Amino acid sequence: MRVRSLDHFVLRVRDLDRSLAFYRGLLGLPVEGLEECKRGARPFVSVRIGESLLDLVPDPSFDPASAGEGRLLHFCVTLDDLAEAIRVLRAAGVQFLQDEPVARGGAQGVGPSIYAQDPDGCVIELKERISE
Repeated sequence: MRVRSLDHFVLRVRDLDRSLAFYRGLLGLPVEGLEECKRGARPFVSVRIGESLLDLVPDPSFDPASAGEGRLLHFCVTLDDLAEAIRVLRAAGVQFLQDEPVARGGAQGVGPSIYAQDPDGCVIELKERISE
């Protein structure tokens, strides 16, 4: 098993406009999916960081003072062989949130992925690298 790259991070944000002012306005990151989010067709907005994405999930009830409790929803890494990774991790007793992979989007397109938990309960999305 070989982890190839970081695909995306997902953050819960209280005020999307304020977050975009920081990530797009101050840091100059390109925004993706804003119009779809405004129309309600997409539940988050992404900012591109090189080949990776940072997804911003608007949640007006989010309390930044408790940032250690739920701000980072999950992070995703890409792998060459997802089936082999699942086999190895299951054999090691790693907990998964689903039984089987499903298609999910990310910085490099849509591909099969599955959510697992690290020893502290942090959710990691394992995604098969899309062939070029």
